[in-house]
Amino acid sequence: MSPHQVRNTPAPMSARGTHFRTLAYGTDSRNSQLILLGVILSCVINGDSVTGILRQATWLVVTLIVLIIVQVVQSRVAWSAVPQGCGAHLP
Repeated sequence: MSPHQVRNTPAPMSARGTHFRTLAYGTDSRNSQLILLGVILSCVINGDSVTGILRQATWLVVTLIVLIIVQVVQSRVAWSAVPQGCGAHLP
């Protein structure tokens, strides 16, 4: 590579082919479509709606954890309440 050549130089506009390619053309990530989607979503979604969504998601996770704990405790209580002579194994 000669000292006058520059690595990662962008192609001329005619060779790029798209309008949004200029956002991240010289990088390796090529996330121009994700950047565009993020900009559009940031205009639509405000902080209050994100806070509400996160609050509801938190309560959903808490509810699921409580239900799992209740099922585990119920199965252990039901298992210990069965007398020794009873069960699925019949003579």
